[in-house]
Amino acid sequence: MSSLFVNIIDLDKTNGHIVCSLQTTIVLFVCQYLKAPVILVVSTNIEDKHNIFKFSINDLSYTVILENDLPRPAADCLLPVFQSDNGYYCTAGFCSSLRMLIKSIQKNWIWLLGFRQSCLSACAEVSSWTKYCEVQLQASINTFFDYQVSDENATYEIPIQLARFECHLSQPLQIHNINKRLNEKSLHPTQRFADEDNPTLSDVLILPNIYIAYELLGENTMNTFLPLTLKWYKSVLERLDIGSYLENIIFDRVKLPKNLILPEVPFHSLYKCDLRRYNPRAKTYVKQNVQEIIQAFNTLNINIDLSSNNLCPIDWDELPYEVRPSGGDIPDKRLIRKTQQLENLIQSTLNVVKDGDVVVDFCCGSGHLGIVIAYLVPNLTVILVDNKEESLRRARERVEKLDLKNIMIVHSNLDYFKATFQVGLCLHGCGVATDLVLEKCLRQNAAFVVCPCCYGGVQDNHILEYPRSQALRQANFSFEDYLVLCHCADQTHFDPNCTTTQQGYTCMAAVDKDRASRAIEVGYNVTLSKLEPPTCTPKNNMLIGIPS
Repeated sequence: MSSLFVNIIDLDKTNGHIVCSLQTTIVLFVCQYLKAPVILVVSTNIEDKHNIFKFSINDLSYTVILENDLPRPAADCLLPVFQSDNGYYCTAGFCSSLRMLIKSIQKNWIWLLGFRQSCLSACAEVSSWTKYCEVQLQASINTFFDYQVSDENATYEIPIQLARFECHLSQPLQIHNINKRLNEKSLHPTQRFADEDNPTLSDVLILPNIYIAYELLGENTMNTFLPLTLKWYKSVLERLDIGSYLENIIFDRVKLPKNLILPEVPFHSLYKCDLRRYNPRAKTYVKQNVQEIIQAFNTLNINIDLSSNNLCPIDWDELPYEVRPSGGDIPDKRLIRKTQQLENLIQSTLNVVKDGDVVVDFCCGSGHLGIVIAYLVPNLTVILVDNKEESLRRARERVEKLDLKNIMIVHSNLDYFKATFQVGLCLHGCGVATDLVLEKCLRQNAAFVVCPCCYGGVQDNHILEYPRSQALRQANFSFEDYLVLCHCADQTHFDPNCTTTQQGYTCMAAVDKDRASRAIEVGYNVTLSKLEPPTCTPKNNMLIGIPS
């Protein structure tokens, strides 16, 4: 049976409520609304313990387990986690796990996933809308409870994410076929919900946050500062008949000053595709004097040679069809090059792994790399990790046909994955994903075999900052110059004699030497080599790191 696991601080059966964080409160609210069962995991390690909420267990279908009793692969992830009934596949993350819950229950709830079931399908790293619903709004609501009144005449700034939502609601809807639907009068131009013209999961997840704000600020304040939010709030309550479930959310009332202000926010929606969020003139990375930046990098004397990789081709005909790259639905025009890429990483991995190791194939896609490793070395445990549901669906089909017992699959962002492992793999993790994988390996003291991709996609985030190595930081190599290297590294083509391609390969090597230096500084032996043949992909650098 499929199960949704959420972490709680305590279960107070005497008073009939659960003690938990705001995130868990929202998950329980959704479960109660959907009449879906949930497994409460009593956790000793919950980061958000300073803001404690309570949730009434009335009409909530639940069971309770201890954290040590969590099954794998759910135990390898931060909760909430939805684990499928086959026992080797799970989905981790706030939005993703609830999406899977909705898909698993009665079909009359599938409308919550909106047009083409795409509501909140993108991960928070790439979708500003998912990031808002999953991270930013909850963090902003939590600031209410951090406030302590020192002067009743002081001015209190309403949490900024409420102001952003108010501005979002003032923008035109961005939905499929909107002009056609307006002409057919199947869409009311002034009626809108958070994400579409009808309520979706986004509205259900945002609602408890706005309910808390409504209770703390009062209706008059909401009407003064957040009138569109107030209108949206009442519309959701009326359309979904959901108000009684909100009453199960219990929290301390915070006394706020009488003088309130609403922070100014940019006038655009919360969608990343809103063109007003961008300033194209700022994208000048590749217009800089690249050669001067390359020369500045070369003066740092980072002595890491770029070597070749001695490749022994694999006899794919001896392997079952589902193990081969062709068994993963790779188009014929890409098949030869993809096979060559895999042979490089497979051989390097087999040189690194030891009996009994846990090997994680990060950003695994359809499992092209991890499935081969699992088949060739049955005494390894291989975990496939990716945030794309459709890619993992194909991986599941291959694993089931092969009846592999040493594979687990985790549908998750890298942030939610916390398993202990000995070897980390990543073939063409886009942009910052490569560095997130490397950092996870370094923190675990795990070996790594990584082939980077999409160098221009790197960006500072809540986990990483660039440059990666102390060598570049101590030399005051600026983030702006680093971005020039990264963007020029993406200007590689299949013509090796092209001047731009040669410059791109030089920039690729510089960025990867920075990554290698980061690992060397914490005690790794690192080699940087080219995939063989180099023509198998323009992004043909491979980093292999072994803890010393």
